Amino acid sequence: MLIGFDPFNREYYIIRIISIIVIIFILYYNSKQMSIASAFILPFSLDKISYPDEVEINTIPVDNDIKSEMFYLIKENEISDFLSKLDINDNYIATIEFIPEISEYNTDAPRLILSKPFLLNKFSSTTTISKFIFERLNYMVDYYYLDDTIIQQCNEGVGPVVLINYSKIDIN
Repeated sequence: MLIGFDPFNREYYIIRIISIIVIIFILYYNSKQMSIASAFILPFSLDKISYPDEVEINTIPVDNDIKSEMFYLIKENEISDFLSKLDINDNYIATIEFIPEISEYNTDAPRLILSKPFLLNKFSSTTTISKFIFERLNYMVDYYYLDDTIIQQCNEGVGPVVLINYSKIDIN
């Protein structure tokens, strides 16, 4: 507020420089407290899904342990619950699979994969992922000339679900 009265006054110029030095020190101190590994844990994209080939990074699978999370199409907060379960220091590569009838699901049956592998982590946008899944579902209905009711007739334990298969990756 004092700088606003006369910004060219020499006394206020010193206050401004001291303030900038304090801010730089705080940023430097916080960057030293943060681990190097967590420097890469940032949302890959805020407004769209990121694919490994778009980000131009080398992704190395940490292990061959592929986990799955099932989402009923009627529940709104399942994706945010899923993201909150992810480890804060890890990045993941994921695919989306559509299962038309969960009660008849067979792991040996042919699969309907909705997208190529994409990147996500704990800080990914819930809204972006939800929007992406529903866009892919609508595209599937249009592309395969399916009836729209295939994604609208949902009851818990019965009906269509989306399965996200994900695995940890190391980014170099």
